[in-house]
Amino acid sequence: MIDIKWDSKFEIGHPRIDAEHRAFVDLIRAVSLEAERDCPKEKAMRLLLEVRKYAEFHFVSEENIMLDIGYPDYAEHREEHAWLLRRLEDEAHSYYTDSAPLEELAHFMFNWFALHTTTVDKKLVASIAAHEAAAKT
Repeated sequence: MIDIKWDSKFEIGHPRIDAEHRAFVDLIRAVSLEAERDCPKEKAMRLLLEVRKYAEFHFVSEENIMLDIGYPDYAEHREEHAWLLRRLEDEAHSYYTDSAPLEELAHFMFNWFALHTTTVDKKLVASIAAHEAAAKT
C-alpha cells in the first residue's frame, strides 16, 4: 500500500477546491486500502465507479469556476480532466479484466492528483486571485 494522505503541499488556497481535493484523496486512499485487503472485485469496481463519479463532479465544479473568471487556459485544463476520465476508464477496465492490479491504479490516481494539483491547479488559483483582485478595484 502506498501512504496516501492529505498534505498541505496539495492545498491551492481556494477553500472549495481544497475541500473537494481532500475528498478525492480520501477516495484514492480507500482504493489503496481495498487493494491491500484484496477485496472482492465487485467492491473494488463500485469504489472505482465512486472515484470516477466524484472526479466528474469535481472537474465540472472546477471548470465552472474557470468559466466564471474567464480563465485563459480553460480548454487545456478541461482537456486534462477529460484525459484523466478516459484513463480512469481504461485502468478500471484493465483491473476488471485482470490485466493490472488495483494497487497500480491507486498509484496512478495519486501520482496524477499530486502532479495536477501542485502545477495545473496552482495556475488556476493564481488566476482566481487576480480576478478577485481586479473585481475589488
